[in-house]
Amino acid sequence: MMPGITSKITSKIMFATMQFNHFWAMVLFAALVSVALASLGRRTPGARLRYALWSLAMFLIIGIGVAWLMYPLSR
Repeated sequence: MMPGITSKITSKIMFATMQFNHFWAMVLFAALVSVALASLGRRTPGARLRYALWSLAMFLIIGIGVAWLMYPLSR
């Protein structure tokens, strides 16, 4: 088989086995925004790391809390 075909088949198999749902989309978004806010808002690497972890935790806690509150509306 040709190398291009093999890589396409491999990427399709990897994508098919990965479960990308709303939760993982929220985690990815929260991580990217937390890193961006930390890098723009803090000067020292330690402060950036603490702020990124804190904002990531807050994004996830608030997102899960809002989803939990909205769950009865979906029924």
